[in-house]
Amino acid sequence: MRRTMRSWLAGAGVLLLAGCASQATPPAAELFDCGALNRAVASADTGFADIKGRLETTRLTRTWQTDTQAFHDACVITSARRPDHYLCFGPLESDDPRGALVKGGEAVAQCLGEGWQSRRTTADRLEFTREGQDAVVILETFLNDRGRRMGTLGVYQNAADAAPRPDDP
Repeated sequence: MRRTMRSWLAGAGVLLLAGCASQATPPAAELFDCGALNRAVASADTGFADIKGRLETTRLTRTWQTDTQAFHDACVITSARRPDHYLCFGPLESDDPRGALVKGGEAVAQCLGEGWQSRRTTADRLEFTREGQDAVVILETFLNDRGRRMGTLGVYQNAADAAPRPDDP
């Protein structure tokens, strides 16, 4: 009886650990459209010309609609204080607010694939680069005015364009 109980407990522990391990990194497709993200990265070399749609201009910015939607169908190509860049906004659901950046970063890494390196540049910002590739992918999180953890996913033409501005929060 004692041996059977130990075997059962050991088996249950293995199943529990396997279940936890399999949920540690959700499939990237749950958070991002990997094909769209990779199209945006590939189009950075041309200033996103091949994915730009209708242009909308205001006094402060130029924004192009795009069919290339990598995150929550809320992506545009914009130019204001920075050269043209691809930018998406949406919620990053997580029980642990800081875990949202980790979870999102793991999913971006899955999408981008081999050769991409990530580094945390602030507590709420990850930068993805690849040797021989000018484009830079940025994932940032922030709390909105309702206390929800949100994320921005950006693709920039180069590292200088992606760098935080001194007056950015």
